[in-house]
Amino acid sequence: MLADRLRTFAAFADDPNLSRTARRLGLSQPAVHAQLKALADELAARCDRPVPLYQRSGRGLALTAEGAEIAAFARELEARSDELVARLRGDNDDRPVVLAAGPGALVHLVANGIRAFARSAARPRVEVVTADARQALDLVRRGVAHVGVGVLDAPPDGLEWVRLAHAAQVLVMRRADPLARKRRVRLADLEGASLVAPPEGGPQRAALDAAFAARRVSVHVAAVARGWDVVLRLVEVGVGAGVVNATCVLPRTLVARPLEELPRVDYLAFMRPRPRAAAVELVRAIEGAIASRDR
Repeated sequence: MLADRLRTFAAFADDPNLSRTARRLGLSQPAVHAQLKALADELAARCDRPVPLYQRSGRGLALTAEGAEIAAFARELEARSDELVARLRGDNDDRPVVLAAGPGALVHLVANGIRAFARSAARPRVEVVTADARQALDLVRRGVAHVGVGVLDAPPDGLEWVRLAHAAQVLVMRRADPLARKRRVRLADLEGASLVAPPEGGPQRAALDAAFAARRVSVHVAAVARGWDVVLRLVEVGVGAGVVNATCVLPRTLVARPLEELPRVDYLAFMRPRPRAAAVELVRAIEGAIASRDR
C-alpha cells in the first residue's frame, strides 16, 4: 500500500473530517477523498471483499473497526519509518513515548518508573494520557498510545504484555477507627459501616457489590469517588473507610488491613506487537522501580 495513502488516512483517523484533514495536510478536500478511496479500493482488491474505512455517524464520520486497525497500522508504519531514518542519521529517537493509565496507577504504581526512565538525557520524554484500563487498551490498539497500564481480568489478545503487580485489596481507614485495632478484617466486620465506594459500572464496584451480597453484608455508601487519591483523601477527612489496592502509598494518618476475601488484581502493561525500543525501555524502568520498592 502506498505510504502517502496511509499517511493521509492516519491524519484523517485522528479527526475524521475531510475538510479539516485537507487543511492540516495542505491538500484539497477532493484530493484527500481520492486518496482514502484509493486506499479502500486497494484493500478491497487484496482482501477480495469491500473494506470500509469509515462510515456516517450522526452528522459526522467515524472509523469502522477495519478503519481503526488500518489507522493503527499506518501510525505504526510512520513511527517505524521515523525511527529508521533517525537511526541511519545517527540521531536520537526523540519522539515522545505516550503512556496511558489511570490516575491511581500513575501516582502509586508507575510514577517512579517514569522518573527512572526520564533521568537519561538520551531518552525521549514521556507524555501521559489519563485513561481507565478499557480506554488505555483502546488507545494502544489504535496506535495512539505506545504503552498502556491498567487492571485487566485477562491478558489482552494480540498485544505484548507484562504483569507489573499482583495486588491485594485492602481496607483503608483512619487510625482512630475501631477496625484499625484488628490485624485482620473480614467483610462481615463492615456491616453497617460507611464506605467510600468506586463508581457503579466499573469492575471494582461490581466485585465489591458481589462480595457483600454473597455474605449478606450491608454497608452505607457515604460517597462515590474515582481515583485512589480522591478515595484516600475522603477517608482521611472522615467520610468513611475505603477499599483500595495495596499498591497505594498511604498518608501517615491512615492504616490498611488486608481483605483476604476479595480477589487480588493484576496490573498489566501492554503494547502493540513489535513495540518501539523506547516503549520497551519505559516498561522495564517501571518494572525495575516496582521491584525496588517491594524489596
